[in-house]
Amino acid sequence: MATFSIEKFKIETVFLTIKNLKRSIDFYTQVLGLSLIEQTTKIAKLGTEDGVILVQLEENTNALQANERSAGLYHFAILVPERKDLAAFLKHILQKEYPLIGASDHDFSEAIYLQDPDDIGIEVYADRHKENWKYQTDGKIHAPTKSLDVQNLFRDYTATWAGFPNRTVIGHLHFHVSDIAKARAFYVDILGLNPTIAMGDQVLFVAGEGYHHHIGLNTWNGVGIPSQEKGTIGLKKASLKMNKTDYQRLVQQGLVSHANEMVDPFHIHYQIVIS
Repeated sequence: MATFSIEKFKIETVFLTIKNLKRSIDFYTQVLGLSLIEQTTKIAKLGTEDGVILVQLEENTNALQANERSAGLYHFAILVPERKDLAAFLKHILQKEYPLIGASDHDFSEAIYLQDPDDIGIEVYADRHKENWKYQTDGKIHAPTKSLDVQNLFRDYTATWAGFPNRTVIGHLHFHVSDIAKARAFYVDILGLNPTIAMGDQVLFVAGEGYHHHIGLNTWNGVGIPSQEKGTIGLKKASLKMNKTDYQRLVQQGLVSHANEMVDPFHIHYQIVIS
């Protein structure tokens, strides 16, 4: 068991492998609302107007479609600063008539779910204030999945959607994994994240800095499923920001490569950025 908690943990950027760069840029800018910051022949960097990169797209025309019965990205989640931003985003998506795959109220947050043209899962959400989060008797966060009250959300609608505002961040990542015990051993016992939500051997959410979750892990695709093959559409890696003390601890355990990369038991790759 871990005897420490990681001091600093933030997700900075998700690096996605996609099939067609132009198609994806059109979606991520015109539909989703990210700003195009930089583009080359095969790569596009997108984020907020002040130049913070949240998503990097890399085209691979030979990329394999993700196997639905394997470990890998379930969705990445974009956290907007305020509830009014989520209201504006939802009204925008409905006006675009872009299909949604869900809209939920989790008590600690309100969330909208959709997929990009390559079927990569995306959540756009706004947090409720921490003092309003509910807790179970074991100290874990109460995490129901209720239908989003759209009319109530629209009470906070104040302005037309103009893209993701400054202070938007990647709030969390959610993965399909093959084994919750293995996930706990890595993310809690080794990495030092705190378990915040747990549902038997099916779901584990973990976080740093008192958040509700930075990483979600589930076995909904099945226990013992294989990892995604290299070159598959979806998450190539994600960059994590942590402090020097936590970084050095991971280096001493042999978890970080010379390229500052770390790989979890399910072949999920992370690029570490030291703050």
